[in-house]
Amino acid sequence: MEGLSERQYAARVGLSRGAIQKAKAAGRLVLHADGSIDADASDARRAETTDPSKTRKPPQLSRKPVPEAA
Repeated sequence: MEGLSERQYAARVGLSRGAIQKAKAAGRLVLHADGSIDADASDARRAETTDPSKTRKPPQLSRKPVPEAA
C-alpha cells in the first residue's frame, strides 16, 4: 500500500469516512495506482476545489467575564 485508506485519511483531516467517499467519487482526491489516497496531493486538491462558504465552521463560544471575587 502506497498511501492511506479512506478511514486513515478521514481521521487525518477530521472528516467522516462518508465525506471522504463523496470527495473520492467527485474526483477531489488524488489516488495512487492501488486505489489508496495520496494524502498531501489530496489536501492540496481539496483546498483548491472546496468552496469555503460551504464548509462548517467551529462554533463560537461566548464566554462571560469572571468576577474578580472568583
